[in-house]
Amino acid sequence: MDPPQLPSTGSDTGPEVLDDAFLALRDRTRRYVCYFLLEHGTASLSEVADVITGWIHATDGGIVEPQCRTNQYSNLVHTHVPRLVETGVVRHDEETETLSLDSCPELVRDVIARACEAETGT
Repeated sequence: MDPPQLPSTGSDTGPEVLDDAFLALRDRTRRYVCYFLLEHGTASLSEVADVITGWIHATDGGIVEPQCRTNQYSNLVHTHVPRLVETGVVRHDEETETLSLDSCPELVRDVIARACEAETGT
């Protein structure tokens, strides 16, 4: 049985886009980045690091130490943001150190919104 064919209306739809999005979003930290950007539009990398650190430690029930935030910022810069940019989910303006979903295809935004609703109840 062949997989169902998704309608294609341009280069930002279709199975390849979803494959990339699902690979990028399989990590909780990257999903949290997207959830925050979905709600706020654009944010500084520093602000995202602060919020994501709090969310992760609130979920895990841990106490947020300053080193936790520093580690999270480093992980965002070196691992998570590059992956989100590479897959076209997030746009990173290196001059202003801001992140946004400006380049994110509508199909992927819908996936992010549904994942956010399922994972957070909001």
